[in-house]
Amino acid sequence: MRNQTRTASNEPQAAPPPAPNDCTPAEAADQRYLETCAEMFAHAGTHRHWEELADNLVWTLAHIAVNCGVGATGDILRNFGTYGCRIEARKQAEIEAAQAKEEGRLPN
Repeated sequence: MRNQTRTASNEPQAAPPPAPNDCTPAEAADQRYLETCAEMFAHAGTHRHWEELADNLVWTLAHIAVNCGVGATGDILRNFGTYGCRIEARKQAEIEAAQAKEEGRLPN
């Protein structure tokens, strides 16, 4: 579920919640955290509080890294890089498709 929700859009957004009896406690937690992050992202965008959001996210990640160890730190950095690359690739594909459409070509 996580990979699917993380690649669905260039902007964080919550996926539709699974049926209550249809998910594990980990899936329910994942959904809750994703919804919370999407709300924070939307609020920061609306009110232009990007610096505050970024600072609080980094502070939280630092606590996770310190309390969960080197492996968690590596996972955070690896996932950050992977998600950043996926978002950038999607963004670039959307730009190229829009340019192709403007030029009267069919996008790939």
